[in-house]
Amino acid sequence: MRGNPWAGMMFFWHGLSRLGEPGLRRYVALPLLLNVLIMSLASWWGISTLHEQMGALVEWLPGWLSWLYWLLLPLTVITLLLLLMYFFSTVLIILASPFNGLLSEQVERSSGVMLPEESIPALIRRTLGREMTKLGYLLPRYLLLLVLSVIPGINLAAPFLWFWFGSWVVALQYIDYSFDNHGRSFAEVRQAMGQERFTVLGFGALVALLMTVPVLNWFVMPAAVIGATLLRQQRLPLADVTGKADVIGYAERVSE
Repeated sequence: MRGNPWAGMMFFWHGLSRLGEPGLRRYVALPLLLNVLIMSLASWWGISTLHEQMGALVEWLPGWLSWLYWLLLPLTVITLLLLLMYFFSTVLIILASPFNGLLSEQVERSSGVMLPEESIPALIRRTLGREMTKLGYLLPRYLLLLVLSVIPGINLAAPFLWFWFGSWVVALQYIDYSFDNHGRSFAEVRQAMGQERFTVLGFGALVALLMTVPVLNWFVMPAAVIGATLLRQQRLPLADVTGKADVIGYAERVSE
């Protein structure tokens, strides 16, 4: 497997540094506002749900096994945080997909890539349709992870499984915007990401981690859209795109 996790992480920081860029600023505003609203709701619901689950865990354990509480507590907390984070991030990305699509397009245009003009209704239909395709890929896998999370013994590995798969999914969701801008299939996205698996996992892992940090998570989505678009251009170039950024990305990748 090829790739560099550190390089993947750096693409997010590049995206974060460009949030205030004049050419991108107006495309960042709406995703940022939506992110603030959804993540604030997620934080409130997450804290209340976590409190309820901790109480249920205490009641479930018999007195002579009370020592297990301190072993199960961190695993339960981490699993719940990851589950809630991925649930809310999926909802957020679906709602924000038209705005994220516009932002990704503008990042490519600022790099010199030529993209056809598209009406807002057409963009909304395309991006929401793509999100439904992604849901068809994600839901069976999320359900499998949920089942594994409640099987005794296997559930000890649940936090690691959620984080590993969640990192891949987060990267997939954001990198897909740029592929969709060029009319590429969802199957092609997954195949291309497999060629830089460690790079995209590094990107996704950092994004997933920062989504759990209050206040900072408000800025994660627009920064991730920009960073993922740059990652796609420089590490996952399209063979038939003649835009400047893709040519540069292809040259960099061949030289590795």
